[in-house]
Amino acid sequence: MNQPNTIYDVLGMLADYHQQRAERYERLCKASVDPKADILLKHLVELETDSMNVVRDEMQRLPPEHSTYLLSGPRLSSEALHAVECNCKDESSFQEALSCALVSDQRLDELLDRIEDSTAAPSVIELAKRLREVEHMKGRQIAKFTRED
Repeated sequence: MNQPNTIYDVLGMLADYHQQRAERYERLCKASVDPKADILLKHLVELETDSMNVVRDEMQRLPPEHSTYLLSGPRLSSEALHAVECNCKDESSFQEALSCALVSDQRLDELLDRIEDSTAAPSVIELAKRLREVEHMKGRQIAKFTRED
């Protein structure tokens, strides 16, 4: 898909994004040699899977034939249209895995911006805010998980 035309399209792209991230973290976890990184990567798989499920739940509530068209708003960059994979080595250390998880991802930001900046109904704008809050919650959970007292 070149550019999403509807909110449903954007949600599909978001679900795919989270699924790809979960699969990547799972592959890294299987190859991990650092026990601490292994625990973090398993946690990241859970968080990405949770995010994917939240998006898919929203998609079930919004049938594609009733989806709001995106008449205006920013176009996605060519970089954001391709799946962004974590560039961690297969045998990543804890710090590499953590860095991978915390890197701000252009694709995610652009997809949420696309929903927020559209000429959609207030309920759709609220959806983008809820999805962004899920991402902030995920960041807080990673921070709590990695905190060393």
